[in-house]
Amino acid sequence: MRATPTTDFSLISSFYAEENEALPAPALSTVDEVMAREVMSVRPDTSLQTAAELMLELAISGMPVVDEQGQLLGMLSKTDLVRHRLDEEGEPNVTLPSGQHVLEGTTVEDVMTRQVLTVPEGASLAEAAKIMVNAGVHRVPVVNAAGALVGLVTMSDIVRWVAGLP
Repeated sequence: MRATPTTDFSLISSFYAEENEALPAPALSTVDEVMAREVMSVRPDTSLQTAAELMLELAISGMPVVDEQGQLLGMLSKTDLVRHRLDEEGEPNVTLPSGQHVLEGTTVEDVMTRQVLTVPEGASLAEAAKIMVNAGVHRVPVVNAAGALVGLVTMSDIVRWVAGLP
């Protein structure tokens, strides 16, 4: 059976008022409440081929790049991978042996985005959402005062919070 959209917002709001506890306002909720704390990250010297395979295997669209101490150095996204591939195909001097891929010999550091928007631990969900919407990104790393990666908050995390889902 297909769901039929409703435009009777009084029904929707009364349903949620009866069935669910009220959620705190986004300005009062923090990224710490919804962020992923165990984040798949890569080092800058990881081969781009390995990173691409990992992203596909885990069905993720981006991941932080960190050094040995966990300091955030950049982000690698599927967009970075595609951009790199298009740049390489546009080079007239690039001749690859049969079966060799453009990603071979390239590291994450070669294509990662270095200028990364972040939010500090304890930032409000509203602050994180504004950053993502204004920058047109779907995830922002959460860092501590020393700049080390402590989590990742995504637009999906915020949508789940808005919907009252775990």
